[in-house]
Amino acid sequence: MADAMQPLPHAPIGMILGLLEHLKDVPGGREDLYKLGGPMGYELDDLLPVTEAAKRLGLVRIVAGDIELTPEGKVLAAAEEPERKERMSRYLRKLSLIADIRRAVERSRSGRAPRNRFLERLRESFSEAEAERQLSTALDWARYGEVFDFDPDAEEFVLPPS
Repeated sequence: MADAMQPLPHAPIGMILGLLEHLKDVPGGREDLYKLGGPMGYELDDLLPVTEAAKRLGLVRIVAGDIELTPEGKVLAAAEEPERKERMSRYLRKLSLIADIRRAVERSRSGRAPRNRFLERLRESFSEAEAERQLSTALDWARYGEVFDFDPDAEEFVLPPS
């Protein structure tokens, strides 16, 4: 995992999409970052991981204290389902943890990859609790983009249902 030291921001995918929707409706798709929480109803502690997640996915940029949609963010915000999921899937697959899990599932003969394999790798860089949170965030995002799913009985990542 090349960017193992760069953790995924713990932001629910719905809040990331909510940010994009909000910015889409703001003239110019740009707003003062510090005024953003009010109209969205987010506390600063919630807003920071959401904006960081959107930035990591290449959907927003932060310039001189303002947050604005990137061209990719504008297209994603305007897209309807299932195009939105398909586009989000492409951005998610660029994040190394999500890409590593997807590759492991695809390369496995069984079409499965044990959760513990990734948990052990994450423990090399993070505490036990943070390693768990990283996998939980990766799964939340990957499920939305249909990159992979999880079989809780077997404790394995699997391809999403077709």
